Amino acid sequence: MRRSRKGTIIRGLLTLGAATISASGVAAAEPVFPNDTILHITVHGPLASLGESTSDSIEIDGLIELDDGTRIPATISSYGISRLRVCSVAPLKFEIPEAAAAGTGFAGLHTVRLVPPCELEDEYTQYVVLEYLAYRSYEVLALPAIRVRPVEFRLRDTGRGSTGDASFAYIVEDLADTARRAGLTWLDIETYSGNDLDLAQLATVALFQYMIGNTDWSPVSAAPGQRCCHNVAVFGAETGRHTTLVPFDFDQAGLVNAPYATADERLGIRRVTQRVYRGYCWHNDEVEQAIETFNEKRAEIEALFNRSDLPCPGARKRALKYLKSFYDTINDPRKVQKHIVKACRG
Repeated sequence: MRRSRKGTIIRGLLTLGAATISASGVAAAEPVFPNDTILHITVHGPLASLGESTSDSIEIDGLIELDDGTRIPATISSYGISRLRVCSVAPLKFEIPEAAAAGTGFAGLHTVRLVPPCELEDEYTQYVVLEYLAYRSYEVLALPAIRVRPVEFRLRDTGRGSTGDASFAYIVEDLADTARRAGLTWLDIETYSGNDLDLAQLATVALFQYMIGNTDWSPVSAAPGQRCCHNVAVFGAETGRHTTLVPFDFDQAGLVNAPYATADERLGIRRVTQRVYRGYCWHNDEVEQAIETFNEKRAEIEALFNRSDLPCPGARKRALKYLKSFYDTINDPRKVQKHIVKACRG
């Protein structure tokens, strides 16, 4: 896959148009979350400046415009260092002032992230759709879960006076807001022993990651200097007690099968579509109950992939076949023993 050069993050999105930075219009009829219909937005600002670096430190003043005319000022930045290195279109983070969001669908949300396709070629839309559906699938299985919503968005660069074509993406609730909804705190810790985790909930997380073919996560550690854990947030009432895990960031999963996703050869796999169970042996007693939950929720999960309002029906159909292979495994006792129970980490 070709790598992007500096200045190309917004490349290809821009055509003729103009905008001003102001707050006006009619308030949104209902909150952005948990509504799951497609939201139509235009992002305004000097967006080309975000492409001047492959870091996520640049911030610009902009606004989010809803299709009813509501305009909400926000501080906009790109994020996701690995995506910035390989993609022409960066994920965007919106910091929204409380006063600006009041009376709109974004009221009460401090930070919202927009996850667009990595590239503007049509085939890349499917990977965003499938990652969005991975988030929704986990929300069906367990709570707390991060809320997401599908979006059709345009980028309007005020510096160049230009507007991009509509593209599919999704917006993601901030982890701090997810924790707050659950009456918990996103714990600021670097490592975690796991001794106080809800084992039933951990078994569900591990089995979910196995379902979507994701090995890019850890429930007990993070990179040095980063908040625990790797692609898993730890929520609790206080550090080390009453804790629960919330997974996120699924673009490396086999269900998505993005062209830039790489398999971890240390796990003995060559493709991300090859499943490897990464759960721990000390929650094996909870696996049977977790499997029951997955079976109970199967029809609801499959219904997500059959939604008529989402793009890329072919990719969603292939994803359903991938999910079927997971269900074939968890409903075969011999395969459960071989690929899950006996494959656990000590």
